[in-house]
Amino acid sequence: MLVLSATALPAWAQEPEVSACLRVDYPQPTVPEFGHTEALSYSAQETQCWVDVVEARRAGGMALDVREAAVAPLPGAVALPLPSVADRRYLRDQPLTLVGTGVDLRALTTACLSLRKQGFSKVQVLLGGARSWARIQSVDMVTPQEAWLGALDGQWRLIGIGLRPEQVQSLVGKPEVNLPSSVDDAALVQALNDAERAKPLGSHQQWLLLTPNQASGQSLLARLQQTPYKPGARALAWLSGGWDSYNAYLQQQQQSAAHAGRPLPRSCGS
Repeated sequence: MLVLSATALPAWAQEPEVSACLRVDYPQPTVPEFGHTEALSYSAQETQCWVDVVEARRAGGMALDVREAAVAPLPGAVALPLPSVADRRYLRDQPLTLVGTGVDLRALTTACLSLRKQGFSKVQVLLGGARSWARIQSVDMVTPQEAWLGALDGQWRLIGIGLRPEQVQSLVGKPEVNLPSSVDDAALVQALNDAERAKPLGSHQQWLLLTPNQASGQSLLARLQQTPYKPGARALAWLSGGWDSYNAYLQQQQQSAAHAGRPLPRSCGS
């Protein structure tokens, strides 16, 4: 234990307010940019690790719920921390499907390649993760954090509904389509179909709908449940809470990043 008496303190610490309390020469950490960013691409070898839920269920084998904070394993899956999979050598010859959060594709793909090198030749990664495995509705709810993480992995293609230019600018990636809030169901479905015909969805991608706020999003989803877009094989995803919740998340992350690693301020004058 280190004990400092008042007499042992340097003079600057005994003064009620001095320049040392206002130092600005500490190294300042780099604050990450939370705006536009380029999504990572995937090699052909990496995409060979992927499997959709229909193929996974048809192939059988063992589904491993490798989410770090899984409260309970998914129905029909075995909970097993990802770092522990390699230790289960008796599983090497078994068909294995790694089921993650749905926005950890990069990490699980890397793990899949590593496991294959270690003899787990039949391991695969479930596209969409837990949401895909246990899906019971045609629209996925995505948190701001999932929207951010998934964008970095290139999992989302964005479509904005009623977003202002400054709101669009704050997003990770640019919406391929940005429609007015007054758009009707038919026009929205047509826009999705046209965009997908022009550029088909990658096997790991979903459309992510972004609305200004919670109320506008819920209204839109209620309509979409009655009018699914034509391709229909993959669920739409919606940013829960809309841009308002996403912006609040970014501000929180930027504030945390700006203070990370900085020394605690001195209690000047106390």
